[in-house]
Amino acid sequence: MSMVTITGSAGAVTARLKLNVRRDAPSSASPRTRQIEAGQRFGVIGQANGQNVQGVALWYALGGNEFVWAGACDNFVAGPDPDADADGDRPSRAELGDYSPPNFETATGIRHKVQGKRPNGLEGMIVHFDAYRIRAAGNGAENSDSRSLDTLRGGQDNGFHYGIISRTGRVWLPEGFDWGDWGYHAGPSLCPVTQRTGVSQFYVGFEMNNPGKLFATADPGVFCPWFNVVVDKDKNPVLDSKGRATRRSATDEWYTSDQVRRASGGNIHDGWYLPYSHAQRETLTNIALYLAKRFSSFSLDRVLGHDEVAPTRKNDPGGALADPDQVMTMAEFRADLKSRL
Repeated sequence: MSMVTITGSAGAVTARLKLNVRRDAPSSASPRTRQIEAGQRFGVIGQANGQNVQGVALWYALGGNEFVWAGACDNFVAGPDPDADADGDRPSRAELGDYSPPNFETATGIRHKVQGKRPNGLEGMIVHFDAYRIRAAGNGAENSDSRSLDTLRGGQDNGFHYGIISRTGRVWLPEGFDWGDWGYHAGPSLCPVTQRTGVSQFYVGFEMNNPGKLFATADPGVFCPWFNVVVDKDKNPVLDSKGRATRRSATDEWYTSDQVRRASGGNIHDGWYLPYSHAQRETLTNIALYLAKRFSSFSLDRVLGHDEVAPTRKNDPGGALADPDQVMTMAEFRADLKSRL
């Protein structure tokens, strides 16, 4: 039988990440009995000291000799949960909307640089692509999970702060990530909604693993990203009289005409793009809806593309949004998000 001492007050907390519920002792070595989804609010009977994880030794006691790590929880309120009914019916699908809580994963060993606290709480989101490899080599199998973690490591090395969504739909946040913290991801920028500059301090950034805007090449039906075309001394692609680039290597990443599309209009810079995967679109959608439901400061009107806040410098997400079956401008994506609430 557990000899853990329970202290403090009963109340309710919100799962910031997907939680493992441990039995018998507040430790990751204890048996896992179940999981609590990110974004779910649940009751606790008190607190306990347990295994120190990432500098946090506090755990919440759930009753029935179960515990969850407090480092992955937010918004503790003592006493009865004001948002909970004593015995309510499960909401209908119409009440829930077209939405599933995202499963945020922590990228162990990767930490991003925090510049400070957001002045007004989390207000919106910037959609990016990482303009990086998605494959192991050439036009072969995708390796997006590994490539996505590479991008997060690059963010750590260069002092940035963001989450990332793989083409498999998995989403990672750096260790110690807090929605109330801000760090650099958008660079010099201007919000078209609020007219404020420096949007990183107001809006969270999510990178989508995607090679970025593509170049038609002199090889028929072959399209290449910036990192696999011949460039000049200023790192600009060398184009022929027909506007075609030269593929640098057949073993580095490239795509066929049936895998890409040309898009323009709205925020989209005219050009060729590899669409985000269906799984990426679903995860991106669920994250935006989750944040809108969780934070009263968050507005779907402020879910913006990098190419909307820095249109002369950036072209993401451009024509990569939304998935292989549908091109969406950011305005259309915002309208789609609102229709799901």
